[in-house]
Amino acid sequence: MIIIGEKINATRKSISEAINKRDADAIAAIAKAQDEAGADVIDVNAGSGKENLSEEIEDMQWLVEVVQNAGDKPLAIDSENPETMAAGLEAVTGPMPWINSVSAEAGRLEGVLPLVKKYGSPVIALCMDDSGIPADIDGRIKAAGTIFEAGKKMGIEPEQFYFDPLVMPIATNQKAGTILLESIRLIKEKFQEVKTAVGLSNISFGLPAREVLNYSFLVLCMGVGLDAAILDPTKEDLMLVLRAADALLGADNFCVNYIKRYRGKKG
Repeated sequence: MIIIGEKINATRKSISEAINKRDADAIAAIAKAQDEAGADVIDVNAGSGKENLSEEIEDMQWLVEVVQNAGDKPLAIDSENPETMAAGLEAVTGPMPWINSVSAEAGRLEGVLPLVKKYGSPVIALCMDDSGIPADIDGRIKAAGTIFEAGKKMGIEPEQFYFDPLVMPIATNQKAGTILLESIRLIKEKFQEVKTAVGLSNISFGLPAREVLNYSFLVLCMGVGLDAAILDPTKEDLMLVLRAADALLGADNFCVNYIKRYRGKKG
């Protein structure tokens, strides 16, 4: 299971403030904490909505420099704007970066897939199109197919794709969880060699004891073949549950990582 640390995202007020103040120490501390907690990849999102694009690009370039200087883990360059994403990718000097994200929306396909081809990066591929997030499984599989075929035409390797069927709240649709689980299973069955990824927290939106739901859902997703999760690795109980699931699914030889995590060590 690949763990993508989610905390350096300008939609969080504290991160946005740190970026605006150019508080490198605050950003570096969060990057290091995620690295030490077991993140394999650090997501980097500088936000959007600046008065002009050049400000947004400057924020991304600054953020990439700070985060990569704080550790040696690959970065996931996360932006809604392909130009900002391109600038972030150009600023990377460390390991091959990830791209977060592409979708079946025409503008995203045109703007992001050439970057995936150029850098050879893994890419999170959102199963949505110009109509939004499909309500049913078939719609998400269709969106995945659109992305897959567009990538195939450009010579992008199937294993670069990490398809995200997009988690929706069970509070508003009791079938949201089963739709997501079946989508993961079908994507891996239909598109050989591709991978899957999810962001967890939306599943529990609007409900009490959200962490109980999030952790339970992570285990269910892992059971149907989830390959990567975007989450907060600094939550010790979450990481222990994740390592327990790895062990139970036969993905942790002699339960070494589970035992390390239980003893409070990185693993």
